[in-house]
Order: sequence, then structure tokens, then C-alpha cells
Amino acid sequence: MQVSKITSIHQHNPNFQRRLRPEEERDYRQNALQPAFDYLGTEEVAMILHGTCYPESQKDLGVGSPYGRVAAKLLPFEMLHGFNSNQLGPVGVIRDAQNISPYKSTVSTRNYLFLDLHELTTDKYAKILTEDDINSVFEDASVENRNYSYSKFPDAFANYEYCIKKAYKNFLEKASFAKDGALELHKEFKEFKDKKGSIIYKEALFDVLSKMYGTNKFETWDQLDTYLPLYIKDGNKEGIERYKKVIHRSREDFDTYIFGQFLLDKQIKENTKYRKSIGFKYISDLLVGFSKADEWANQDVFLKDYRMGCPYGGKNNGPQDWDIPVLDPNKLFNDDGSLGPAGKLLKRKMESALEDFDNVRIDHALGLVDPYIYDKNSVHVVDGIIDKDRFRGGNISYISDIDPNGNYKRILNEIIIPTLEEHGIDKNYPVWEDLCTDTRTFNQIYREKNKLPGITQLEYMRAEESQDPDDWGLVGSHDSPPALEMIKKDWVKSHHAWDIFYLAGFLNSKPSRAYYRDKFCQKIDSDPRERVKAKFAELFLTCKKIQISFDDFFGINKTYNIGGSYNINNWKLRLNKDYEDSYYKNLSSANPTALNMPEILKIAVQAKADMNAVQQSKDYGIPTDIHNEPYVDDILKQLDKYQKILEEPEQ
Repeated sequence: MQVSKITSIHQHNPNFQRRLRPEEERDYRQNALQPAFDYLGTEEVAMILHGTCYPESQKDLGVGSPYGRVAAKLLPFEMLHGFNSNQLGPVGVIRDAQNISPYKSTVSTRNYLFLDLHELTTDKYAKILTEDDINSVFEDASVENRNYSYSKFPDAFANYEYCIKKAYKNFLEKASFAKDGALELHKEFKEFKDKKGSIIYKEALFDVLSKMYGTNKFETWDQLDTYLPLYIKDGNKEGIERYKKVIHRSREDFDTYIFGQFLLDKQIKENTKYRKSIGFKYISDLLVGFSKADEWANQDVFLKDYRMGCPYGGKNNGPQDWDIPVLDPNKLFNDDGSLGPAGKLLKRKMESALEDFDNVRIDHALGLVDPYIYDKNSVHVVDGIIDKDRFRGGNISYISDIDPNGNYKRILNEIIIPTLEEHGIDKNYPVWEDLCTDTRTFNQIYREKNKLPGITQLEYMRAEESQDPDDWGLVGSHDSPPALEMIKKDWVKSHHAWDIFYLAGFLNSKPSRAYYRDKFCQKIDSDPRERVKAKFAELFLTCKKIQISFDDFFGINKTYNIGGSYNINNWKLRLNKDYEDSYYKNLSSANPTALNMPEILKIAVQAKADMNAVQQSKDYGIPTDIHNEPYVDDILKQLDKYQKILEEPEQ
């Protein structure tokens, strides 16, 4: 057997680590994992890894970035272990360390904390920073003996502001003397402003005013500043003079904001080119909401008194007041069928979510068809609980005076799906997040008319209950604890989706393998880790498009975001700088928590072989046999070989 060859290599190389040797990496990926994927029908394997969750670098800004040098090193490692894409989450601007949820970020600008400042020391960025600049403020990455780290948002904001101001000052100086290629960078900067200036300028102005007032809650600003975009749009003299004064007084902050967006856009374009060269995809996240900056800049397209929320899930199972602005239905489309101002903003939001991305997650699909909205003036909170008797809310299709022409029903077919098609994306390809309360209108538009897929969430359901073969499947999302933490909860242990008899029977369905099924059942009953492996095998067996959270894959026992509740570490979890060593060390430990991909696939492949044999028996009367087809055994042998290599203890 080939496994014995690995043993002999180990005997002749006392320094052998769990890492695969270069010649083994190719064999592992192409001759072990890929045949298994092909047999199972697996098309996509995406890691849920939000932008700030990317690894630390040696000298660290404070948060991770999906762009730049550190990200470029991570992607080949992911590809080696079977991933071909990452689910990034929203990538817009977050403005302060107290509000770090990416689901509150902007829709048309990018998170400037993603800028790889080390790159600004290179020739292609005219060396507008030096290594001394970076070393003077960046910290050495954590050396604690754990397989994860936490982002330091306060430091990240401070480090970025210091470095970007210094970089912009150096850029202006070098451009004036035509030094170090700064003129070429200056030309690119002008082209960027010509292309995206109007949107970026409003964002920069909002940033300046937010700092001036000490809050981004623009409703609390002086009236002139609260409605400044509208005054400028209407040509109001007082508003225009106010704009000029604010910009003159804060020119450095205004210009550096725009410059930072330009540099980040340049790095994103470079990253996109690199990813396409290696065949790796990024999936963006079309968040259902709008940021305060988006709302401020486009106040005339939102309903004045209504906000979006959820009818359940709050305290005492009451409504959730998400405080998300609601696009005015009457401004989505013009009388001639063309897009109105609200429709144009939504299309621009969709365009932004697809720019430099290969696919998109559609957050809260219900919100694009039949959102649950409420009158913000009816929200009265007593002891932390919304008073239901005074609260007024409902899905928009049930509030006839809000959307009398049914314009929300047109959004999918006249804005979202056509925009996907313009980018060459089939409507069934995105990650449609349909985990919501169904309504009659939603089902008519989403399921019956468009027959759109959704998400198979194995945390709460069995894979055999999946509604659509085009569903994206996952065990846990970015709001879920890692599976090994899930299984500690009593409700999970007793849930029908995690039932040991179901899993044992589903993954060992061939009658002639009854002995193995019984042993499997005993194993997953006695060891929570084995039951988690069974759930991931169920995932690969039944779903062709798969997402796996980074905490599950790397065996991290922390939760990225505890959904629906405040936690001091929400949105902060990330990979440490030694993520590769941590992964292999975890797999070779006495109690591994990381996912051993060949081990998971081995269970799924055998389960598929069982199912095929049972189906052939039904269709053609062929007796099921305990033996597999020879090519299936070949796949299993290759998987077994590399499962054992990854389990090899450090010597």
C-alpha cells in the first residue's frame, strides 16, 4: 500500500513534520481530494472568512485583510486543502472601534483598514512609506500558544490614520519633485477620482463631519449639516458655502480619506488579478441594510418613519428593531418602468457588491421582496423589551398604503437578477440567504416565480430535508459557534438533525454493511468529535456547494459572532500568524479539533457508494454487496493515505 511508503519516508527523515512535502502536495490535491470531490459532485468549497479574520502578519496593523501579501500566502494553503473560494462578508467602511460589525458598513466604499500598508514601502507605490514608519507604530504579532488571535480595532484605526496621513504627505512631496515614480501614482489617483469621485467625496465629507460631531448619528447634528447633501443637490447657496467651509477647514482629513480609498482600490485590483491567475474566488456580501453614511447621502430615497427589522427573535420572542432604513417603494421605479432614485441606489449597491468579486451572498433575501418594517415612532422599550401593544409593524405586502403599486415585488426580476446576468452570474449561483420568516408574497416571488435556491443549514436540519439541489450547504455560519461547541449544548445533542441513528443510517445505508453501521453509531454516540465529523460528511454527501467556517476548519473553539447578543469579542476572532503550523499541530495532537479533509471525505465517499448500491438494487434488482467498485476503493485508499499523513505526530 502507498501508506507504507510514507512510513519509510518518515523513517529516513527524522525531521519529518506533518506538513506535506512539495511532491506530496500535488498528489494530495489532485489525486486524493479532487477524485473525491468529483465522485461526490462537489462544485464549490468556500471558507467563511470575513476580511478582518485574515491572519496576523509579523508586524501587525491590528486587523486582518483579504488583500496584500499575507492574504496571498493564505490562499494557496486553502486551495491545497480543497477550498476554491472565500466568503468575505461585507467589505465596506466601519468608522470606529465601538461599531465594528461589518453588517453596519458602507455599501459603495471599502474598509480602509484592509489596506496593506507594507505595500506602500515598495516601488509601485513610490515608496510613500518607509519600514521605519510602520515599525514605529505597528506591534509584533501575538506569540501566545493558541491557534487564533483577536483583532485590535482601536489600534488598527490609530495605526491607519497615522500611516495614511504620512503616506499622503510623502506622496504630495514626491509628486511635486517627480520622485520615485510618484507621477505615475498621481496619474492613477486622478483617474480614480474621475471614475468614483462623487460617491467618495460624499463619504469623505460624512467622515469629516462625524469626527467633528463625535458621532455618526447625523440626525443629532445641526440642521444644515444633517441635510447638507440635499441642500447641495438643490443648489442651496447656504449649503454650498457650508460645504466649502468644512472642506477648507478639514482639507487634510478629506483628501487623505479619498487617497486611502484609491490605494485600497489599487490593491484590490492587484489581488483580483492574482486570484484569477490561481483560480481562487472571493464571494462578497450584499448586506440588506445601509450605513449611516449611505442614508445621510441619500435621505430622499428612504421612507421617513419606517425601519426594517424582524418580527421575532427579540427579548421574550418579541420583534427585533434592526433600525435599518427602508427604501421608498414609490421611488424604486418611474412611471415609464425605468429605475427611480431608490432603484438606482439599490442597483449601485448591487454593482458595488459584485465589483472585483466572483460571486455574492444575498443577505436576508426577504428584505428584497417583502421586508418586515415598523414605525420607528412606535418603538417603546420597557425593561429592555419592546412594548408589543404600542408597536406597529408588518411585512410590506400587508401594509397597502406603503407600497400600493407592489414595487417591492419587482426588485428581484427588474434589479437584482438582471444585474447578476450583466456580470455573467446565473441566478442560482449566489448564496441566497433565505433563513427567514416566509410570507405568501415572498414564496410567490422567490420560490414559485424564480425558483431560487437558498441555504441548507445543517445546524438545524437534516441534509435530506434540503429544498433545492442548488442550495449552498453549511453546518454553521458566521453567527454560529464552531460545531464542536454546538454539540455541547443539550438541545443540539437531542435535535433530530444530530440524531445518532439518523446519521449512522444515512451514512451507512447499504444493508450488507450493517456491522459497520452499528460500530459507526456507537462511535458517534460516545465521542462528540466523531459526531461532528459525521455532520460534515453529511454536508459533503448531499450538497454540491459548501461553506465551512474558518473556526471549524482550523479547530478554533471560539465563536466569531454570537448572533443577536452583545459580546466583547464579537467580530474580533481571526487567524494567528502561525495558522499553518497551528493547523498541522492540531491534526497530529491527541485530541484534534481541526477538520482533516481526507477523513471527512472518506466517510462521505463510502456513504455515496452505499447509496449508489442501494439505488441500483432498487432500479435493477442487483443485490447489494459488501465490496465497493474498484475505482471507489482507489479513492478511499488515497484519502486514507493522506488522512494518516496529516495525523502523523511531530518528531
